[in-house]
Amino acid sequence: MIIPTLLLTAPTHAATPIDGWYSNIFGGYAYVPDNIDTTRGQTTYTNANYKSEYNAGGSFGFKSNPMRYEGQVTYLNATLDHVYENNIKQTQTSGHNNAVFGLVNVYYDFPDVIQTISPFLGLGLGYGWIDMKINNKRLIDVPNFNDAGSAFAYQGSAGLTFNFAENYALNIGYRYIGTNRVFAFDHIFQAHLANISAIYRYDEARYK
Repeated sequence: MIIPTLLLTAPTHAATPIDGWYSNIFGGYAYVPDNIDTTRGQTTYTNANYKSEYNAGGSFGFKSNPMRYEGQVTYLNATLDHVYENNIKQTQTSGHNNAVFGLVNVYYDFPDVIQTISPFLGLGLGYGWIDMKINNKRLIDVPNFNDAGSAFAYQGSAGLTFNFAENYALNIGYRYIGTNRVFAFDHIFQAHLANISAIYRYDEARYK
């Protein structure tokens, strides 16, 4: 495993992180649970199951040890595997579930547990836009589903920051994103994210 080996062997080359403005880009795996329970015409859609899920995005923020404050944009994509229509599992379907979230986050950075490696916890609030498309491939006359909606969103996160230089760092973390009910799907939206994030800190003169 390259990343764990890097975290264990590189601290001798690491430096003290600095306060000030920073930005990061991130990406990783996303698990999206069922998020639809709605009826269109004579068809009720429930129990959507997804595959090939990922997330990516970026943020811009300010660090004032031990706190961090940032604005963040996240894009999620999940490919539909199957869905239930009128309580019957439909495997001959295709589609996707896309979402974009804009969040304002606050983090607390704990002291290093190992030299240059510090845990963090974070909370965020914002708004999300969710889009879903279901294409039916059956021969009987069942309409396709294509709709989008928006909702209030919240986020919790936890992870580790590896400070391998004053201006550069790497985050490995878990994030949970949830929303209130999305009216287009009559269901809440949830996502569990595993991310790796590359951080650049702009101000070399201000140490924590």
